[in-house]
Amino acid sequence: MNGNERLSASIRHWIASNRCRMTDLLSELIRYDTVNRVVDGTERECQLALHAKLLELGMEAELYSPEEVSGFREHPAYYPGKDYRDRPNVSAAWKGAGGGRSLLFSSHIDTAAVAPGWTTDPHAPYIEGNKLYGLGSYDMKGGLVASAMAVRCLMELGVTLRGDVRIESVVDEEFGGANGTVAGRARGDHADAVIIPEPTNLALYPATRGGALWRVTFQGTTGLSFNGETVRNPASDAARFIVYLEQHEKERARQSGPAPWYSDSKETLPIIVTRLEAGDLDSPLCDVGPVECHVDIWVECYPGIDEDGLREELLTGYERFCGGSCEQGLARPAFARMIRFLPGSSVDPDFPLLPILAREIEASTGRPAEVTGSPFACDAFVFNEYSPSKALILGPSGGNAHAPGEFVDLDSLDTLVEIYARAIINWCGLSSDDRILAVEQEERA
Repeated sequence: MNGNERLSASIRHWIASNRCRMTDLLSELIRYDTVNRVVDGTERECQLALHAKLLELGMEAELYSPEEVSGFREHPAYYPGKDYRDRPNVSAAWKGAGGGRSLLFSSHIDTAAVAPGWTTDPHAPYIEGNKLYGLGSYDMKGGLVASAMAVRCLMELGVTLRGDVRIESVVDEEFGGANGTVAGRARGDHADAVIIPEPTNLALYPATRGGALWRVTFQGTTGLSFNGETVRNPASDAARFIVYLEQHEKERARQSGPAPWYSDSKETLPIIVTRLEAGDLDSPLCDVGPVECHVDIWVECYPGIDEDGLREELLTGYERFCGGSCEQGLARPAFARMIRFLPGSSVDPDFPLLPILAREIEASTGRPAEVTGSPFACDAFVFNEYSPSKALILGPSGGNAHAPGEFVDLDSLDTLVEIYARAIINWCGLSSDDRILAVEQEERA
């Protein structure tokens, strides 16, 4: 058995012996309510607990408020209207001996809202079989814990790296937040490469989709035409628009995305009607049509599409579907942004971390790595479009993200810790393995 094989065997042995530590830490983080409330949030207590754990691990760790970062509000990716009082980020570093490449694991601590339908307390984690249930277990406290456990593993095995490893836990990612990630970049927390542990089912994503959440409003007139008044019901116009959106989603599904990461995509680019609103909701009865009808929609797009282009795509298709134009009397939808536009982003195929992670995925799972564009949008664009640090996405398996019964697969977390630990070594470089050999000799004894 050569040195690499011995080290890999030691990593696997450590992971098998420390699953309880991993599940305990993940369960502790799930117990904190870190739901993103769009404008504000309650991440502080969970971040304090994580900060203490990273200090206990032996990393250099600190808490900081995004509002205290010089240049935060002036950053080109900053999005206004949020409250960051008592919402600190966590930044931690394991310093290397020097001469190696640095690696940053960037996770978000906030979760989506508690969806209707939970039959258990979403903040009371429990384990059934190989699944750990709880809000945020899959998206994305599980991946955050895996990155911390990978560092703990290498530290306890006595590994000395040449390059630095950083772990950050940011606030306000859900619902198009991204300002927590922006604060880290404005602060200067950069690295030679970034891994975002969003849930990927152990696939490797070098690209992410973009998306927009709009409120689309149709105007009309109301009343009863006793004297021949013209009445236009905006709900009928909105219904026509919704039928068009359903057809447009199907049309887009027949088209391939941009090469190389989406050219063979079999996934549908979602267009989701998330809410409808019309009429006087405070009135006990309505006997006339509404004056306005609002249709909230989430629309995803591929990298390379901006917000104006995506809106124009919808408007042009809508006119074609209806066989007329807004200038000719077709009801004109008004688009209002509800969150920031999330641009899609990607890294080049020759990005050097790609083959390292693909190789480690194959070594740890026994199957070729799935390397493709992600089926979701996230804050990777902040790295790929606004910083020198390029980001790849690799996280655990699980299910029910943003839904009742969210869970993470614990076997996949074990595998992810192994992938991360081996990738850290191969990316950052080993400085010395003397103590590793001593630990192995003690284990054999």
